[in-house]
Amino acid sequence: MRPEIFEMFPGLRGRVEWTTLGEYPTPVERLAGVCASEGLDALYIKRDDLSSPFYGGNKVRKLEFVLADARAGGHQQLITFGAVGSNHVLATVVHGERLGMHTIAVLMPQPNAAYVGKNLLLDHAHGASFVITGSPLEQPVGLVKAMVQGFDRRTGKLPYVIPPGGSNVLGTLGYVDAALELKRQVDAGLLPEPDFLFVTYGSGSTAAGLILGTALAGLHTQVVSVRVVDKVACNRYLLARHVNAAAGFINRYGAGGVARAVHPRDLFLMDDFSGPTYAKFTPEGMAAVSLADSCDGIKLEGTYTGKTFAGALAFLRGHGLGHRPALFWNTYNSADLTDETKDLDYHVLPPELHRYFEEPTQD
Repeated sequence: MRPEIFEMFPGLRGRVEWTTLGEYPTPVERLAGVCASEGLDALYIKRDDLSSPFYGGNKVRKLEFVLADARAGGHQQLITFGAVGSNHVLATVVHGERLGMHTIAVLMPQPNAAYVGKNLLLDHAHGASFVITGSPLEQPVGLVKAMVQGFDRRTGKLPYVIPPGGSNVLGTLGYVDAALELKRQVDAGLLPEPDFLFVTYGSGSTAAGLILGTALAGLHTQVVSVRVVDKVACNRYLLARHVNAAAGFINRYGAGGVARAVHPRDLFLMDDFSGPTYAKFTPEGMAAVSLADSCDGIKLEGTYTGKTFAGALAFLRGHGLGHRPALFWNTYNSADLTDETKDLDYHVLPPELHRYFEEPTQD
């Protein structure tokens, strides 16, 4: 099924590339167990964890636009960025491989957790190459090294560069389209129109797309973005920039003038649940992970979705809004890929990554 954004904005056809990677619509469900446990009436979940059996989560919708653009440009080499356990990097590696493209991952350190090693082995299993940096400040040097590594001398073509999280205008369009999908599910009676929609705010384009998309869809839903990354890279000003860049693109090439810009002060951002640093688990986040699993069998994790779900519960309970319909957008992957790495030894990875298998984890 082609994206609904092309139906709403026919002018995007021919200007924006797209390819099928996921399975849609992803389900919406009432979190009956959590509602009973926490005294809530209508807390629902959007199951983007089921967006693909190859590797799900929120990156799939973005990559349908981003990787299609790379393929249209004749690129076979991709470069992207993230922490060593990055779900975005893994999603790019997996889905890029499906389209015949090789990914060079420029990685930086993060607090250790069990999923870090799993993701690194999966990166390797799907053919990724690695450029290891010592900090975010070294990412530009890592980019240069990756460019040299991925340069195609035969064609003279440089690799296609995908920003962290796949967060650019094309990635944002993926979640504008997701909001249109949600509107169709509301209209079909699969859930009430949410008063609040809670979503992780990391690199930004998932939250930005939902903010812009709910407005375009005519939903009166307040998107609540829960920050999980340090403020220097994750704040209202940068989020508004993502929203407005996509709005400008749609207005330029879509239907003209229908997508409204936002001001940073208009955005609803929760700042209290990110923890002391990126990927550092918090007690509130891990309690939310446990609650979702024990009550409804939903798998979350401590870096992104656990913190976001903790924020959602605290907001609804703290403001006495448990009777209002709300939606938690699950951006995690629930496809089980453990069989792909069960016979891999971590020594196949670059030596700089071995410590993530040898040092204690925070799980």
